[in-house]
Amino acid sequence: MVKGKVNSIHYLRGFAALMVVFYHLKANLNNVYAQDNLGDLLFNSGAFGVDLFFIISGFIICYATDRKERSMASKYLVRRFFRIYPLLALSIIITFFVISVDPTLSFLLRSLIPLNTNYSAGSPFFGYNLLGPAWTLTYEIAFYAIFLLAFIISHKHRWFVSSVIIAILVFGIQEWQSGNITLLAYNNNSFANGSVMHAPLTFLASPLFLNFIYGMVIFKIHSLIKGVKVSDSVSFWIKLISTFVFSITALGILSVQVYGHGPILWGAWSAVLVLSGLVFETFSEIKENKVLNVLGNISYSLYITHAIVIEVFHKYTDTFTLFNDQKGFSTVIYLVCISLFVAYMAFRFIEQPCILVGRKLNNFIDSKFPS
Repeated sequence: MVKGKVNSIHYLRGFAALMVVFYHLKANLNNVYAQDNLGDLLFNSGAFGVDLFFIISGFIICYATDRKERSMASKYLVRRFFRIYPLLALSIIITFFVISVDPTLSFLLRSLIPLNTNYSAGSPFFGYNLLGPAWTLTYEIAFYAIFLLAFIISHKHRWFVSSVIIAILVFGIQEWQSGNITLLAYNNNSFANGSVMHAPLTFLASPLFLNFIYGMVIFKIHSLIKGVKVSDSVSFWIKLISTFVFSITALGILSVQVYGHGPILWGAWSAVLVLSGLVFETFSEIKENKVLNVLGNISYSLYITHAIVIEVFHKYTDTFTLFNDQKGFSTVIYLVCISLFVAYMAFRFIEQPCILVGRKLNNFIDSKFPS
């Protein structure tokens, strides 16, 4: 692993998770106040956090593998598995036993793989997962597999090889199966129907994968500019312009000037957000902020577990007498606070210990297979 973290990326990751939480709580503000669609007005853009997550993943996976190591492929797999899967699996199992409306073993096993529910249901959600937010983890895991292949081929050019593989899969499958190419993440492409290849072909042709390319290209740009020395006056203008671009982009997203998943909608805007933040940090210092640092730390736990908190609240609403049959800001604030608490506990007692197990296993690999 490379040393240090990039604060702009770390803080944006926490912001992305929190925006997804607010998006899933927006219904609690609709039809409550004089402005009937208040929840939609405030948080309808919150789902852009998914595209932001994908771009950050593309950046982080390149950044985290920047130093070539012994037994790199096996250590990469161990890190990714213990970073992602234990909390995901536990959350899916809890959802199955506590919330699920379809308590069948096959549904549980399919979700644990994880596979989405229905690959004929249209991109990019494909019928979601038993645990709602986990639909995105199917994309993440597929990207990890592609990236593994890429750095086995060439560690130095892993970002480029990964990008080429993704582009070939997305555009190649679309052209081969339909004769058309689309960048729209929302489409009804359904390939090789009735065949065992239906799910993988339909899934791998989703333009949502292109968001990972944004992140990897941004990593390459960052690696090229991070050592550049400029005068104070040039640095001032770079910081001013990057701040302006970041602010305008964030305003455009949050004011719903653009809406929808994919590389030409939220993906493109999120890429500008990430790049402008990184450019600013390259020529200036983004100071440590304890609150934002914690939010970044728990971002994955928050993204995965908040849906359980919300679903438990609504399914067992009679138990929560203080908020029984109520909506509004009080309920939203309450659920956000509970979600943050649960996420912190999950991070502290599940995610962190599992990451530690992964590190110990990698140390064991090093000891057994010395150079």
